[in-house]
Amino acid sequence: MVIKINTEVCTVCGGCIDICPATAISMINDNVVIDNDLCTECKICVKICPVNAPAEEE
Repeated sequence: MVIKINTEVCTVCGGCIDICPATAISMINDNVVIDNDLCTECKICVKICPVNAPAEEE
């Protein structure tokens, strides 16, 4: 599984960027993106997002 950001609901608040322990989340061209090569799938971003933008995908 991988974690992806649903850009349709993401408010680009940056909370997930700040909290990611693997520094796998960043801002590119005004969109939040996850580098799945760095992501450890800890799911902290999924738990803290107020709009449920990060989600697991197969």
